[in-house]
Amino acid sequence: MSKQLGYAYFAAMLVLSGCSLPGARTQPISHYVLEVPAAAAPAIAPAANVARPVLLLRDAEPGGFSQSLRLVYSRTPGTQAHYQYARWNEAPPKRLHTLLRQRLLASGLYAGVLPLGSGVQGDYQLNFRLLDFFHDAAQTPGSAHVALEAELVQRSSARLIGQQVFVADVPLARQDAAAAAAGLGQASGQVLDALIAWLARVQPVDAR
Repeated sequence: MSKQLGYAYFAAMLVLSGCSLPGARTQPISHYVLEVPAAAAPAIAPAANVARPVLLLRDAEPGGFSQSLRLVYSRTPGTQAHYQYARWNEAPPKRLHTLLRQRLLASGLYAGVLPLGSGVQGDYQLNFRLLDFFHDAAQTPGSAHVALEAELVQRSSARLIGQQVFVADVPLARQDAAAAAAGLGQASGQVLDALIAWLARVQPVDAR
């Protein structure tokens, strides 16, 4: 190999492997907080003379990549990948559990909303699973896709009151991690609002 060709080969290898060289600049990792809009409308609270039940909220069951701190996108159905430089500050299932509890407390439907295992008896138990939570990038700029399944159980009889899947898709303004994080927050808010409206419909008036 001539000296000129050797230099050219070495330069090409530096370009391809530059991110691993000592002192090479790397893109900083951005951390996002999952924020949801304010509740669309408060749920209809029971009449003043009706005792409000106590709800026990089970930890969210994650699905697929949703338990990861890394933002997820999908370019083709059935496949998912991670954004390289984007992270959530808290895993989506755990963050959604907190946001859902806040919305449930503000809805007026319950006298209390406590974690399952808190030692309180409780009248109802709400189980939920995060089925999908990703940036659907099959088309540019794509959309934020969130799907959540919920079950309401009456604890005294172990009876399933209702089961429902809630889905939201929010179009994104840009195809990047920041827009995906904002869109996933909006989609999460829509799903939580729909879930609480559903609870107001299916929950029996007399919880005792």
